Amino acid sequence: MLKGFFDLDGPFNRIGTLVFDIIFLNFLWFIFSIPIFTVGASTTALFYVMGKKVRNEDGYIWRDFWKSFKLNFRQSTVIWLILLVAFLIARFNLSNSYLFGNMGKILVVFQYAVLLQLIFITIYVFPLLSRFYMSIAGVIKMAFFMANRHLLTTIVCIVLLVAIFLLTWTVPVFMFVAVSLYALSSAYFIEKVLHKYMPQKEDGPSDETVSEE
Repeated sequence: MLKGFFDLDGPFNRIGTLVFDIIFLNFLWFIFSIPIFTVGASTTALFYVMGKKVRNEDGYIWRDFWKSFKLNFRQSTVIWLILLVAFLIARFNLSNSYLFGNMGKILVVFQYAVLLQLIFITIYVFPLLSRFYMSIAGVIKMAFFMANRHLLTTIVCIVLLVAIFLLTWTVPVFMFVAVSLYALSSAYFIEKVLHKYMPQKEDGPSDETVSEE
């Protein structure tokens, strides 16, 4: 029954390699995110590597991570800072809505709607950057469009995010795999959406990402 289980291409080795990759990628993401302003670039690089895993493409963890980090650094950083400022403004508005009296209730509803859209955009924007060459405005618009058009996938990703957050909160040691595990699990669903927007060739959709060299 266990014949071949421990072979080089057997289940034990594949599972062990995947677990190691998840832990190593989580470590890389954390280290490269320490300056805070680099969170966008490291998240894009994380999704770049995880996207290749979901598509069963060969690659090297460190080389692919570093390649994407450098290639998408400027756009990822600008978009991350834009989103960070937008989230901080939303938090400030919600915390101080009482200052507007009765109008504060309307502001709260509006701000929660904006906050929800910011979450939607954040879910898609970094996977998009890892796959497409686009302008900063273009990738934000596309993330907004995809998040609302493919609402079921968006909801699944939010559920995954909340579930992993709660698990990490309950079992702190889970933090060593939390970020990369979310990226891997969400990439499985997001890649199906991204594939629909890949450039078309005569023999069908292309699996080649436009953000690769």
